Order: sequence, then C-alpha cells, then structure tokens
Amino acid sequence: MGISLVWLAAQGIDADEFLERLAFEDTGESDTYFEHDHSGGSLPGGWYVILSCDMGLIETGKLARWSAGARLVAVAVHEETQTSLASEWREGRLVWSASHDGAEGGDRLDVEGELPVLFEELRREAEALVAEAGSDPEDGAFSLAFSLPLDLAADITGFRHDEIGFDDDIGPFTVLERLFSAGD
Repeated sequence: MGISLVWLAAQGIDADEFLERLAFEDTGESDTYFEHDHSGGSLPGGWYVILSCDMGLIETGKLARWSAGARLVAVAVHEETQTSLASEWREGRLVWSASHDGAEGGDRLDVEGELPVLFEELRREAEALVAEAGSDPEDGAFSLAFSLPLDLAADITGFRHDEIGFDDDIGPFTVLERLFSAGD
C-alpha cells in the first residue's frame, strides 16, 4: 500500500497566518516521519508546508482563497494508483497545473496554464535517466508522468514528501491539530 497525501506550501505569508487560513494549530510535538494525520514545517526560502491525509484540502475554491497575498504550491499524491497533481496559485488564480491519472494508464500528463521553464529541463533529465537505466515507462516501475509534477513542486519549494530527512536545511516537522474543517 502506497502513500496517499496532500501537501501545501505557502510563501509570502507567515506560518501563523497560513495555519489560521487552513484552520490548523501547531502542537509543537515533533512529527519527524509524518506519522500523524497533519504536520507542518518551515523550509528555507520562506516556505511553510502543511502535509495532510485530508484530500479535501486540494479543492480549487479553497486553494484560490488560501493563495491571497501568497504564492501557494499544492500537491496531491496517491502512490497506489500512480496519481499525482501539482499546481501553483497566486492571488486566487491558478498559474499552472500538471497532473497524471495512473488509472488511465500510459504516461499522459494533463497540463493547464503555463508551466515554469524549469519543467522542460526536469522532463529532459528524467527521460535521460530512464534511457540510461533501460526502463520501459510502460512497465509500471517508473512513470515520468507520475514523477514530473512532484519533481516540479519539489524544485520550486525545496520540499518533497518522500525525501524528508535527507536535507539538513529542513528542520523537523511538528504535529498540527485540526481546529475545524477548513473552508466550512
């Protein structure tokens, strides 16, 4: 069974404001390996990340509201179905979105808006790695379309849910408590 989670990273507003918008409270209790339903932590570059098992946090209306005065990167990942989504929001508007629905099979990547220039560099690097390893993207072992949205969000924010603990610049995350259902 794979990971199923969402994470949201905000830059341009402080952590307390971001937590208040999403109706979370920081307990101060360490959550080094994301063992709790909701965690949060600061990153270099002024980003604050909220990681959660609540897929309802990825709703477009909420993301639009929460991006007021901030740069917001939203990610959803469901490893079992090889489904991934990454998007960026600013001032209530979607800037770009890249998603892959593993249930559809293949390496189809759905894109909306204008992806950052960095995306094409990431795609070329991933294709080169696949070619070097001799992997067939259709064999299910590795999917470029699944990984690319996650890689793009990671390069922008400096965070990737499955690489935490390997970067000394990122301190431990702490447990967040849900105050009420965000956006209600």
